[in-house]
Formats: sequence, C-alpha cells, structure tokens
Amino acid sequence: MPQDTGATGFGADIDAAHEVLLAPDASAEERETALLGWLRRSQPCLFGRLAARSWQGPGASKGLGVDICWFRPEDLARGHAHLAARIWTARAAWKRRAVTGQSSAFLIVFNDERLARALPGPEFADVCRRLADTYLSEWAPLAFDTVYAEALPLEQPDGSLALFKASTQLFYTGAHQRRNHDRRIPGGVVISVNAPGHYAHSLVTRGLAPDLGAAMDFVRDNAHRTIGNGGIGHPDRLASSWHNPVGPGCPADTFSATYQIDVLVQSDVVGDDTRRLGAHREEEVWPSLRLDYLTAKDFSVGDPDHGWSNGLPIEPDALLTNPWEPVVAANTPDFTY
Repeated sequence: MPQDTGATGFGADIDAAHEVLLAPDASAEERETALLGWLRRSQPCLFGRLAARSWQGPGASKGLGVDICWFRPEDLARGHAHLAARIWTARAAWKRRAVTGQSSAFLIVFNDERLARALPGPEFADVCRRLADTYLSEWAPLAFDTVYAEALPLEQPDGSLALFKASTQLFYTGAHQRRNHDRRIPGGVVISVNAPGHYAHSLVTRGLAPDLGAAMDFVRDNAHRTIGNGGIGHPDRLASSWHNPVGPGCPADTFSATYQIDVLVQSDVVGDDTRRLGAHREEEVWPSLRLDYLTAKDFSVGDPDHGWSNGLPIEPDALLTNPWEPVVAANTPDFTY
C-alpha cells in the first residue's frame, strides 16, 4: 500500500497517541490505555467517548459497555483464517455479555503502522474490505458501498430474547483531513459496532433509566449532539456532518454528511486521497440522513426501522445469528435500512 511519509503528521492528538500505539515495545495494556484516552478526548461520537469510560464504571459511561478485539502486526501476518477465528470467538463472547446489557458496542482494532500510514486509495479500500470480511464472515466476501447491520441480543423482562440492529462503521488514521475527517483514529484501522436501541432498552432493564421514552431521549440527544462535532484535529475545524435546517421541505431529525455514515466501506471515500481543507464538494453530500428511528415508537416487524428501536423476538438457539441482510446504499430521500 502507498504510505504517508509522516512529514505533516495526523494532528497533535493522534501523533501523541502514536508514540504509544506505534511503539514496538509498548505493552498491550499501554496500547489500550492510549487508545481509550484518545477516544475520551478526541472521538467526535459521544457514544465512543462514553464507551471509552466503561472501565471507570457505569456512572462514568452512563451504562454503555464496550468489548474490544485487538490485533497486532504479527496477527495480520498469520492471515485471514486466524483473524476470522479470533473475531468470531470475541464476537460470540460480546453477544453473550450483551444479553444482560453489559455491552452494546464492539471495537475490532487492527493496530499496525502500515495501516496507520496507509494513504487512502483503491488498494487501501480493498484492504479495508478484506479486513471487514474477517468480521462479518456470514456475508463474505463483502461488497463496497453497502450497509451491513450486526445483530445484538438482549434479555427482556419476561426472560425472552430479542435482537437489535447495530451499525458497523469503519475508522482509520488516514481519514485525517479527508472527506470523512470525523472517521480518523490513531493506530491503524478500527471497525466500530454500536447498537443504540439495545443500549436504550438495556438502560431500562438494568434500572438506569425510568422508562424507554427517557432512555431513547438520552440516546437520540447524544446522536444529535454528535452531528457536526467532527472538526476535531482539523486546521479549519471542518466537520463532515451538519444538521439540516428545519423547514417545510426538510423533515426534523435529518442531517447531511459527506458520506453515508452506515456504509461499512464506501469506495469513493476510502479510496480518495484528496485533502479537504476549506470546504467540501457539493456533489459529495448525502443530504437525507436520519435520526428519527431513535424513538420509543413501536415499529412493525416489517419496517426497516424495527430492529433499531424494537427488538426482534428470537429463540435461545438464535443468540449468535444475524438475520439482517446487506443493503446497497442509495443517496435518495427514501433510502432506509
């Protein structure tokens, strides 16, 4: 892969984290501490900041737990089968912890200097796609420009189980100053998985929220405040998302971004090395992104929003399954997934 020479760096925050994350003699504990510290301070997504505090207890993290599966260069050298096997084991353990609401998020960290210094481009995009293959093996080989939902189980008050949708998103160091600057992260490549409805329902089942309406209000407020927060570390504070003005032609709870936020590997974004400094290009904007699915409303099972806000009932033997098929993204007002 073509590499960044490192002459300009990735911003003071990431460069500081790299002193540990890219140091060959750093311990696993030191690396994890460095990444979590960066997430708490510099991650635009407020859910990421909360999850990075989970080791400080539910009060600090507002009850949002996260599991981490970590890979180093020696793991990458062992190839696809090794990565896929370890991810499957970690993924299954995460889902079992999720049953009781202990975790609603999952990070797969590919901590490797070659990945951290890789320039965005077609070759890097294909590497990211192949890394994603090791995670969502049920859909491999994965396609570019597609939304892949994860499924996360939660025990209901009556003892039954339900699955909730989780987003799967790509973060990488080379996003710095690019079209998706808010997806920058130190250390290489990270796949981030987050289940907002699972989190909201778990707050209620664990007694951390009085009812689902209050829990969903809290989740939606954090999602709302994340929009437009992505200029951290950019010399012009250029964000990659912004709220749409509320008016007759623009429904409430919609926003715009320079990419489709829930596409796992968007080829024209991950493959674009052009820096965005003063402004974004109008033709790259996705103007009809939504937050209105984050609600206590009871959607029917056939509605695409159902799995985000309401759980899909399952039997215990379906605990590790993922019933939601991939959806090819379309930049249209009626696109749902």
